[in-house]
Amino acid sequence: MATIKDVAKLAGVGVGTVSRYLSGSASVSSASGEKVASAMAELNYRPNSMARSLSSKRSNIIGLWVPSFSGSFHRKMLQTIERELRKRDKHIILANAEDAKTDKERIGCLDYLIERDCDGILMSCPELSVVELARIEARYPKVVFINRDIEELIDKTFCVNHYQGGRLAAEHLIELGHKEIAIVTGRMNAQDALSRHQGFIDRLAEEGIEVDADLIEHGGYSFELGKEATQRLIDKKRPFTALFCGNDNSAMAAIATFNKQGIAVGKQMSVVGYDDIDISQYTSPAMTSVRIPLEDISINACHQLLNLCYGESLPIQTRFEPTLSVRESTHSVK
Repeated sequence: MATIKDVAKLAGVGVGTVSRYLSGSASVSSASGEKVASAMAELNYRPNSMARSLSSKRSNIIGLWVPSFSGSFHRKMLQTIERELRKRDKHIILANAEDAKTDKERIGCLDYLIERDCDGILMSCPELSVVELARIEARYPKVVFINRDIEELIDKTFCVNHYQGGRLAAEHLIELGHKEIAIVTGRMNAQDALSRHQGFIDRLAEEGIEVDADLIEHGGYSFELGKEATQRLIDKKRPFTALFCGNDNSAMAAIATFNKQGIAVGKQMSVVGYDDIDISQYTSPAMTSVRIPLEDISINACHQLLNLCYGESLPIQTRFEPTLSVRESTHSVK
């Protein structure tokens, strides 16, 4: 197996020149760089990544912290970020807070990534308070937050206007003539879930429509929780013609539950989801959902972390607007 000394000898340069070339140093002339590259190719030389990281004091590893690996939302986020990092020869270490019950346990997941010498960390952390996030940023400046809106950290927080997302869902149901409306919320201790819920309620109130408290069920982000919440609404025997769900998993579970009960979605019942994950258009009927530009958010957050960690100057956008994808799960009652 070829060594760095073999490369230097064949290229006719010093070992230091080869080392600087491998670390990306600008002090290596283009002529010397071409000789080193040619020698590496001829010898089929592969630099030791650990040795390179030690010399540059960089691991070329980015940490990603998410609440859960389950569900299409975070899977799409992970795929997008991993693809962007791979383009720049960076790698990823994952941590999730699936079983965490307290902020202390959630922050323990962050410590896991810090201890593995990540150059920077991306965090999707809807349940941590603004105070905790500010403490994290002060302790570990090379961090970027996804799906959070914090004015004091505007250049490190990347998110969509969830309040407007809730308003879009309400506006659609208002236009269709719905007045008796039920809600299955997301986790209401999360900033994004609370914002979309408030936007939905506020837009209805502007039209004089008040949601009956008995028709609001607190759900989560899983199919099972969505199914259970929808069944509770049905069991109450209170009339409603439309249901807004805090995420697509809950909405898909609701559609399945209504269909099983003989309630035809898109004809007798309107259902609106949130996120517009890829599978939304393949439900039966295809689901109307508020679309979150998750790929754009993830790419821009990733670019900002690359700027912070590796001195790049990638352009970024921190705030995004939702849109509404109208499909067959909603119908007019006018």
